[in-house]
Amino acid sequence: MPIFNNGEFDLISEIEGNLILGNDGDSFEHIVHNGFLLAKKEIWFTCAKTTDFMIPNPYTKEAFNFTHRVVRLRNRGVKINFILAPREREKKVYQKLKNEENIDFRFCYNLHLKVILTDISWLYFGSANLTGAGLGSRSRKGRNNFEIGVITTNKQAIMNVERLLLRIWNGLECDNCYQKNKGYCQGIE
Repeated sequence: MPIFNNGEFDLISEIEGNLILGNDGDSFEHIVHNGFLLAKKEIWFTCAKTTDFMIPNPYTKEAFNFTHRVVRLRNRGVKINFILAPREREKKVYQKLKNEENIDFRFCYNLHLKVILTDISWLYFGSANLTGAGLGSRSRKGRNNFEIGVITTNKQAIMNVERLLLRIWNGLECDNCYQKNKGYCQGIE
């Protein structure tokens, strides 16, 4: 049930979802294997920090880097969009994927959202960046960050997040941006 609407999207919505928290690595399966690796059409990733973490196959001892898995998704026809903080241009994820077709990047100085949106039907949002420690891929318990997040399939929440991501992607949030107005940022790049 929307509590307040600004005309573009609900600013506050009541949603149902699954809370994931802790640092024992159990969230990895829910976010990665039961989440974005099942994409069929499109994935949005947003975060302030990335690493090319390892994604183990739950059935074999084989593991592949995140960037390798992203390329495999793209090869299956999945369109992939990243909105990252500008400093991520120097990191491995962007460097390895920047020339790949159907994998696009935009950079926002103020970006701190941690969102994974898959096929406009599955959404993770929370505190975890796209890193092994954030998502819980470390094999030893206690070596991961303490994170909290929600996984939901709530259509209203997904529509609101998609609208926000599209507004950021298309630079529609830049006009009122303090960083841009002070000259610290050129706007979405």
